[in-house]
Parts: sequence; C-alpha cells; structure tokens
Amino acid sequence: MYMYKVCLLSFLLFLLGCDFSGSTTPKVSQSQTECKSDAPCIFANQVKVWLSEETLSPETPFSIYAQLPAGVIITAAKLEGVTMYMGYIPVQFKNQGSVWVANTMVGICSEKNMVWKLILTTVDTNTATSENVEYFFNVTY
Repeated sequence: MYMYKVCLLSFLLFLLGCDFSGSTTPKVSQSQTECKSDAPCIFANQVKVWLSEETLSPETPFSIYAQLPAGVIITAAKLEGVTMYMGYIPVQFKNQGSVWVANTMVGICSEKNMVWKLILTTVDTNTATSENVEYFFNVTY
C-alpha cells in the first residue's frame, strides 16, 4: 500500500510540472500584443514606448522611443530574442527633451517571424524606485 501511494504521488507531481499546451512559442500577455509598433504603448507606471516603424525587418535600422513621467530616467535597456535565444543587444537611449530615443537594429535568424523583447529599466529620481518595462514586438522577413 505504501508503494502505491508513493507511485501515485510521484505521478501527480509529474503531471503538475508538465505543460501539455503543445506550444513551444513563449507566451505574451494580451495587453502586450494589443500595442501597435508605431503607436505609444502605455504601461502601468505611465511609461510610453513605441517604434519608428509599424513593420520591422532584421538588419535594418529603426528607432525606439520612450516617454517617461516627470522625475523618471532610463538607466539601462537591452533587446532579447523571445522566439529564439539570440543573446542580448544593449540599447543606448538619449534624452531629447520630452522623449528618449534609441537607434538600433536586430539580427536575422532562421525564424521568419521573430518576437523580440525590449527590457527598459527606469528609476524614479525622487524615490529611487527602479522598475522594468517589457515591450514585445515582431520582426519579419
């Protein structure tokens, strides 16, 4: 009886750890997919992010724009491949008045439709609170 309980418990733990969705593509929340690339996407901390183009191609320069609330600055930014691991690309934002701008590009890979993620780290200079914004976008060829 003891062996039966151990086997049953082990099997149940195995089932809890498995993902039977059949999807190998990383999941992106609905709110992130509702953002159009060339229109501001507003996050909970009032950070707005958008791209210079609606449709992006690999190895083609584009700009990323960010508008931040008063007293908030960008301290770090990088691009990461979501669909396929491609390392990360550091992104340098420059403050141009009320908008922060970064000029960048992404590499080409074997996936014709690649999801990328911008990880933008911001700091509120008044409270020293740091937050990350994750902005997802597609690159196709």
